[in-house]
Amino acid sequence: MGNGVQVAAVNSNENREGQPAFEERGVAGTREEGADGARTGKTDVADAPARRAWRIPLSFLIARYFFYVLAALAGVWLVAFTAFSMTLNAGLVYSANYGAAHANEAIAAVQEAGSVNEASIPSAYRYAHVAHDGTVLATDLSAERLRRALDATTSFRSEGTSRPQTFGIDGTTYSVGKLADGTFCILTSTYMPEYTTRELRDTLPNPQNLMIAAGCAGSALAVALIARRASSVLAGKMLPLTDAAERIGKEELDFAVGTSNVRQIDDVLAAMERMRYSLADSLEARWRADQAQRDQIAALAHDLKTPLTVVRANAEFVAEETQDLTKHGACNQLANSAFSDVAAAAQDAAQGCKQVDRYVQLLIEASRGKASEGARQRIDAASLAEHLEREVVPLARTTGMELRVIRDDALGDASVFVEAQAVERAVANVVSNAVDHARSRVRIAFNLAEHDKGSARAFAIHVEDDGPGFSPAALEHGCERFFRDDASRTGAASGTHYGIGLFAAAETARNHNGTIELANLTNPDGSIRGARVTLQLPLA
Repeated sequence: MGNGVQVAAVNSNENREGQPAFEERGVAGTREEGADGARTGKTDVADAPARRAWRIPLSFLIARYFFYVLAALAGVWLVAFTAFSMTLNAGLVYSANYGAAHANEAIAAVQEAGSVNEASIPSAYRYAHVAHDGTVLATDLSAERLRRALDATTSFRSEGTSRPQTFGIDGTTYSVGKLADGTFCILTSTYMPEYTTRELRDTLPNPQNLMIAAGCAGSALAVALIARRASSVLAGKMLPLTDAAERIGKEELDFAVGTSNVRQIDDVLAAMERMRYSLADSLEARWRADQAQRDQIAALAHDLKTPLTVVRANAEFVAEETQDLTKHGACNQLANSAFSDVAAAAQDAAQGCKQVDRYVQLLIEASRGKASEGARQRIDAASLAEHLEREVVPLARTTGMELRVIRDDALGDASVFVEAQAVERAVANVVSNAVDHARSRVRIAFNLAEHDKGSARAFAIHVEDDGPGFSPAALEHGCERFFRDDASRTGAASGTHYGIGLFAAAETARNHNGTIELANLTNPDGSIRGARVTLQLPLA
């Protein structure tokens, strides 16, 4: 096309304002009915915590479980030490100083026996049997300790004595004695308790390490159990708080906030009770105001039906009478034409009254909370276009505006799944807006186009006018509720626009998974020559 188009797409899913819905909610048990039916400000639970005999502070609750932890740790370690002492007293474990204290006795016993017998050496010791030339005959020492044992043997030989000698090296005692056959026996021990049997010594950890491990495991278990218990108790104390928060969040206000025996939690619960009470009062006041407004709208809408009925009846009467006069040739050609215009005007008035009557009925149903979406049905696109044309022609005729309607022949093969009345109102709003701002003509085109939301085909309705066009702000926000742009499309009719028509059309498009687009028509030189609104509905 030779003419450029300034386009700003407005997604009907955006800028949608939700309308709050209020239901009547009782607050039984928390307020009393006054003599005049009004709610009184009396509550029976807000001061419930104050009636409790005694409430513990939260710090006391925390300190109590801290004391439990200390007591449990002390108990665990007391049990560990007691068990260790019992093994000592039962002779299952040697004391830590047994090896150093009885080293000479053990060496003397080996010397008396004349040979090294592993079974006769107490399990508190580890040994090495070394020949006179330094050859290791038998041992259960590690390589490092064996090296030091050989060093101790060398020191023993250098002293030239036959009596057993004890050497201390890096916290380990090395007791050396010479046997009758000229060999040497070295016994090593540490200041650690040991089992009295070699089987336990070689299988289990050192008794002291085992006691420490058992104490640590018991401590961890005790802390875990106390923490779980504390968590359970605190959760129980907080249960009224979480329950109140959830119910208030769901606007379930007909309940009494519970209490606990913890001072700080009760303070929060009391605050939530006051909040619940205030919220209940606020919602009830809002509901009463909305109900009064709905009642007033219903009454006014009902009152409108009476004058509309009179206007409709008289318009139909005028239309019938003028048609009869025209048919019977009661007038000349000029009068005949005038009568035809009067008849058309009367028919338009009657049709408008029918529409208003239909809208009033919808208004009454909406005020009673019974409004709902009309049933959608599959309709031929061509039939829908023809119906929409009949509905919008009177809008242009009332202002003397030139109206041109173009229908694509390809519409006959397509159909849409829509609520016809909703689409009719949407198109009427768009055409009414165009008529109000056009200088002399309005153009409506019905055709098939590519859907803005994908590759599928869509039923497109284009409404163009030769008015001043949309301002940049209107291109971006024109379909928002209550948007009015004084910088563009101003005129005598601008005071009658409240920013609802295009918003309603956009909502209808959104409900049908369609789109609405605002654009300016431009001349080759870039000047604006009009506005265009495109409504797209997906094909069935």
